[in-house]
Amino acid sequence: MSVRPSVVLSAWPFRLLAVATGVYTAILLFATHHPKPGDLVGELIHRDKMLHVSAYGLLGLLVAATIAVAGRFSSWTVAVAIVSLLAFAAVDEVTQPLFGRSTEMLDWACDSAGIAAGFTAVAAAWAAVRRWRA
Repeated sequence: MSVRPSVVLSAWPFRLLAVATGVYTAILLFATHHPKPGDLVGELIHRDKMLHVSAYGLLGLLVAATIAVAGRFSSWTVAVAIVSLLAFAAVDEVTQPLFGRSTEMLDWACDSAGIAAGFTAVAAAWAAVRRWRA
């Protein structure tokens, strides 16, 4: 069975984004559960809320881009992905005391803002690309 080159090439962006998302999620989980976060981020630890927005903003961007490249960027898919990421962020926050960290509702709110920002950026880019192609 032969595979058309265009099919193989179009699968690479999806595969690359899917792997990057998985690797980044693992790194994020490690970082958010590390007992001494200052060892990982140094002086940035004093900008904790900015770190939450940035870290989850990148996760939201990666997930949204993966969905878009897969050709599944619809209202339903985006809603399910956002709700799933919000639940993931909540579980991430709630399990931190198991590793000597504290749970803060404001951290989850910042995570949520980051997720929204990541999806908004991809949605805007996706809309611009669709208009440009039309």
